[in-house]
Amino acid sequence: MTNRKRLRDLKGIRGVLYRLEQLEQRASFALSGFSNFVKLRSHANGSKPAIAAVVVGRNDDYMSDFKERLYATVAWNIEHLVDEVVFVEWNPPANRQLLSFELAQRFEKVRSYVVPSKIHHELCENAQVKLLEYHAKNVGIRRARSPWIMSTNADAAVAFDAIRTIANAQLEPDVVWTAERVDIPWHEGRQDEISIWNSLRYRRVIPYSELGTGEFCLTSREMWHRIRGFDELMVRHRIGCDVRGTAQMLAYGGRIKRAGTVLHLTHPTSCTESRQPHHGEQATPEGVPYHNSENWGLGNLKEIKLAERVWQLS
Repeated sequence: MTNRKRLRDLKGIRGVLYRLEQLEQRASFALSGFSNFVKLRSHANGSKPAIAAVVVGRNDDYMSDFKERLYATVAWNIEHLVDEVVFVEWNPPANRQLLSFELAQRFEKVRSYVVPSKIHHELCENAQVKLLEYHAKNVGIRRARSPWIMSTNADAAVAFDAIRTIANAQLEPDVVWTAERVDIPWHEGRQDEISIWNSLRYRRVIPYSELGTGEFCLTSREMWHRIRGFDELMVRHRIGCDVRGTAQMLAYGGRIKRAGTVLHLTHPTSCTESRQPHHGEQATPEGVPYHNSENWGLGNLKEIKLAERVWQLS
């Protein structure tokens, strides 16, 4: 046997071992998810904390099937974990319908706040950024009513392990829960809900970081108001504003715990898939603590009612 043939055989064996390892990891992920689902079902009538989910977006085709993804994640998170959803529609395009009206009509637990383009242009200093995501989240966090508030995304669903952890935990005001992001398949144009089967399959795992991911950060309303939300000096940024906010919580006496997993519906415009101008500049935890004004989250603006559970800030 020549050395070249031995090398080919060795590479082939390594390839087989790698595929077996991947298969084992995927089987373990599915088994764990299903086990947590069964355990949750068996204790379905147990008490759980009152949690608000804060989600933001605009009707601009940032990702394909955005509306369907939004409906799917809102439905999933309401069914399995949250009691309140605060949706902030930031800088809505003038030539598109608002998402807020249909969203509020479809889900009784949704309240929506529309932030018009004029306000966006007064604040934003990056022409490539059409949505100041973390300013928008501050709007929702400030107006959430539940004692526990989860900052999340329109394409994120809390996995069963994290749901069990949060449901069974004695939540403490100073504890900040973060999660590991797992990308799961989403069939564009052919899917309008997240099934149990979807939640048990993954395409990629983003390794856990203590400071978390924009898809999941849960802590008390008290903590969110103590730190005055995410840094509002980040007017050219989107990436990294989440970890900067978590670092702020640590600076204000917070303690981080790992909740489990958050599921992210894959799409090609994700910052982990491509780095495009609209993702904005990179924020870092450097310079924490920051100091937002007492009017953080546009707290000084009037709320004009547009429809049932839909307001516009002015």
